[in-house]
Amino acid sequence: MEQNIQSKEFQFLTKGLRTIFSIIMMLFIIVLFVMGALIIGMALLSENTVNSFLENARISTALTIEGIEIQLADLVANNINYEKMPMISLIALAMIYVGILLFVVWQIRNLLGNLSKGVIFTMANSKRIERVAYCVVVLSLTIGAFRTYIAYTVIQQLQLSTLIAGTDWITGIQYHFSSINWTLLFCGLVIWAIARVFRYGGFLQEEYDATA
Repeated sequence: MEQNIQSKEFQFLTKGLRTIFSIIMMLFIIVLFVMGALIIGMALLSENTVNSFLENARISTALTIEGIEIQLADLVANNINYEKMPMISLIALAMIYVGILLFVVWQIRNLLGNLSKGVIFTMANSKRIERVAYCVVVLSLTIGAFRTYIAYTVIQQLQLSTLIAGTDWITGIQYHFSSINWTLLFCGLVIWAIARVFRYGGFLQEEYDATA
């Protein structure tokens, strides 16, 4: 009786988590469609049109760095110079990262679907977990460069490098694109190790099914 209750609780948990990941997957798909629409809109609108709109609009600018929000002066807001290709490149690169996250969510959703059915130690589940691990490792190696590229693009659009370099406090800005997120890398290695455990469990299950 107790084992049946635990089994039902496990199925309820995995089905609930699968529903949550299904919702997350739909949200990522919507974000991808929105980003695609933004790229199309940017491609159709000329730079002069956007810059004219920015000149006539009242815009307040702020930067958030590690939980610190910095309000920028009106001089910065009035100095925005919109350039089409850097912004399109930034959004296209962001779409790649969202696509990777969508792929991770999809793999976890399918894994939870199998777990809710009682299908646990299989080669298919092992491969899904391995794919998640590889994606996490890729993110750990590239997310720092992506964040730096975001900062670079924003600073170039706001022309902050020229304004900051003209002060007596800061003489220049340097961008470091080669950085590793060690926390994500460690998580990726742990997930990969779990995938190998599932692979070995799947091998033992196949051996047991063959001899039973």
